[in-house]
Amino acid sequence: MAQTIPDLWPEIEQTQVVPPVAILREQAALLGKKTNHLLEGRVVTSTNISGGFTHSFDIVAPTLDDYTYRLFSITHGVIPYPVETTEKDERGYFSSVSLASEQELLDYIRKILNSDETKKVVGSLLAQVKAAS
Repeated sequence: MAQTIPDLWPEIEQTQVVPPVAILREQAALLGKKTNHLLEGRVVTSTNISGGFTHSFDIVAPTLDDYTYRLFSITHGVIPYPVETTEKDERGYFSSVSLASEQELLDYIRKILNSDETKKVVGSLLAQVKAAS
């Protein structure tokens, strides 16, 4: 008679945390809506050598041969928080920033999207797209 092997797994529950990639994809979709799809947000995800994920947030101008501007990137392990990112300060030096929670990530993204540099990039790309039409 064959022996029955028991199921040794516990009950598996999905975490209630919103993954960073979901937040980034939503913001990418909102850029398209805000610019009548003249510009699009794109999130590129890859696995990294430490076994985690890297998500890059790009601004894409489809009518300019898909010109792509990388706005920022974040990394995290299989557990989504903390998230790591790299920032450049006013002197041009880079430093690593750790974001411990979903709220800290939201605050960081808000800061990046509302920065003067991002506004200049978006405004410049919109002007070039409209001039090329």
